[in-house]
Amino acid sequence: MKKICCLLLALFLLVSFAACSIHPLMSKEKLLSLDDDDFFETMMLRYMDQPNGLRDFSATQEQTTYYTLMCLLMEVENGGLCQFFVNSSGECAPYVSEALERVGAPELKKRYDAFVADNRIDVNDLSYFRTEGLRDYEALTRQFDFDSFDDAFYADDSLYALIIRYARENIDRIVL
Repeated sequence: MKKICCLLLALFLLVSFAACSIHPLMSKEKLLSLDDDDFFETMMLRYMDQPNGLRDFSATQEQTTYYTLMCLLMEVENGGLCQFFVNSSGECAPYVSEALERVGAPELKKRYDAFVADNRIDVNDLSYFRTEGLRDYEALTRQFDFDSFDDAFYADDSLYALIIRYARENIDRIVL
């Protein structure tokens, strides 16, 4: 039984790595020919696993915008704005407002800016949000009203489509 499980795991990993290795080699033309969901997933697989985060993927303003909003979208959808600030994706916090404006999300920008201002959060120094464990994380969620931002974010599902549109329109400045 152990041997079968190990073989299945090895097969799964092999298929996963093979699938991921195709994405970085895909041409811009092929990327643009994909439907929106496949385009989004392929771009995510291609760019969201940067070993050094934003430092590896910020040669252009368009790359910074794309990477910032992908991090925001994935973190908030997975665990809320608190998770965005706590995790390494918080490195993108200083760029969120401008990125939201750039893709045409004025209401979400307004909510983000208001949340940051109302809670006196310095997006350039999120050291306050570094946690040592679940207890620290839970304390942060009690200290700040993340639910108000998160609920509005979840109710406005336009960011996904805006990111796709922006990436398609700026493919030459994102895929270098």
